[in-house]
Amino acid sequence: MTAMRLLTMMMLLSSLFGCGTPAPKGNLVYCSYAKAGSAGLGKDYCELIADADSVPKVVVVLRRGNRFGEPEINMEFPVEQQVVDSLQQLLAQEKVYRLNGYSLEEAITGGYGYRIYMEYASGEKINARWYGNDIKPEAISAYRLIENYFDPWRRKAYLQARVDWIQQMEARYDRLSRAQRQRKRYDTLQEDLQELERYLESGVWQQDYEADERGELPADLKRGVLSQDGLYNLLQGDFDF
Repeated sequence: MTAMRLLTMMMLLSSLFGCGTPAPKGNLVYCSYAKAGSAGLGKDYCELIADADSVPKVVVVLRRGNRFGEPEINMEFPVEQQVVDSLQQLLAQEKVYRLNGYSLEEAITGGYGYRIYMEYASGEKINARWYGNDIKPEAISAYRLIENYFDPWRRKAYLQARVDWIQQMEARYDRLSRAQRQRKRYDTLQEDLQELERYLESGVWQQDYEADERGELPADLKRGVLSQDGLYNLLQGDFDF
């Protein structure tokens, strides 16, 4: 094999596997992963925003546009600069930048599309996205790496959303209980009945109950609505007054 042919082959391999992609320069200012489902399955993503003139933050968005599950979660968490630095080190160590430009679009039905994206103070951007079956293993590994890094904030968002939701249902539960005791109607009585019935029948109540049994909810959270018999008995009561 001639030297020219060998050089050509090495350049081709470098292009295919990203070995010739240089590491980005400057500080990490943005990093995100995203998973988007077809047919109303919604979109999940987390992003780290570390602009030079503001406090770094993690944004968690889950179930956006999902027509089949619980309500959307959208929360922000301020973080320390060391969070940004440690993520930058991890991305560099795993050479995630080699995936820049990776794109896969297979003609399939259903499933999820994935993306990872980074920006650096130098202006360099790392962008990779795929949808299909024959996905490069390095892409899967990089996605899991970034997704796992955001896991603590995703867990916080899930817990806060669960607590907020239970508090909403608890308020409806209290209003109905009071109305039943006092035999008095109020403007949103029918709405409260419908929402609590949906809460019980949808499976969300069971998830909240099990989270409580596992000790995941705050000790001071008012949670009468999670009583095994209390909600069922209330909804079976007479509100025709």
